[in-house]
Amino acid sequence: MSILWTITAACLYTEAAVITLLLMPFISSRIWNAVFKSRIVGRLSSYASFYFNGCLLILGLMVFEAVRQVRYQNHVYQELKSDPSIFKPETESVYLMKLFRAQRNLYISGFCLFLWFVFKRLVTLIADHARVTAAGEASLAQAKSATEAAQRLLTSTDGDRDDTSEHESDALRDEIDALKAKLDTEVTARKYAETQMEAIKKQAEQVSKEYDRVSAECQQLQKELAAVIGDDRDKKKD
Repeated sequence: MSILWTITAACLYTEAAVITLLLMPFISSRIWNAVFKSRIVGRLSSYASFYFNGCLLILGLMVFEAVRQVRYQNHVYQELKSDPSIFKPETESVYLMKLFRAQRNLYISGFCLFLWFVFKRLVTLIADHARVTAAGEASLAQAKSATEAAQRLLTSTDGDRDDTSEHESDALRDEIDALKAKLDTEVTARKYAETQMEAIKKQAEQVSKEYDRVSAECQQLQKELAAVIGDDRDKKKD
């Protein structure tokens, strides 16, 4: 594996580790939001769009190069099989190894690009969830405060309320209704954010399972290829 593909694989492992850390249930969205708003992350976030688009472009080029290599190696292998004069077991092993490496690079770059989108979406959902939670708690506190003020006003007034006190009570009721409506909106938004986070978690788990399956297939192909190369060497010795 060349240095470039080694770096791509390292990026894939890093993305998988960070996404797994973000999905840990014992770390709340408030903690992550505090981390996102820290001074160091704040300096980096000012160029977040530049970093994201730059990495997206690089990963896209890596996927394109991997696809090109797979198509090229497959074409060369098919040409080799179509010409019996040059088709030999040892030659076939070499071309199969090259084709396997090209396919491995395609899997690595493809998963890396996909997890990059998952990472960005997950960070956005966590930040939105923390914001909605904070706004909901603030609205709830305001509603409680307005309710307590209305109760104090109602208990302090007697049956001979004048028009002014009635107007103030109506204003307080309107404020309570508005705060309740705002609280309902925040609760709905919070439920939506939680639903989105659950969908991202399930998607990330599916990607992890698919990556494990592909890794197992790659290891099996490596074993079969090693067995083919070993048989070729035994034939040469004979």
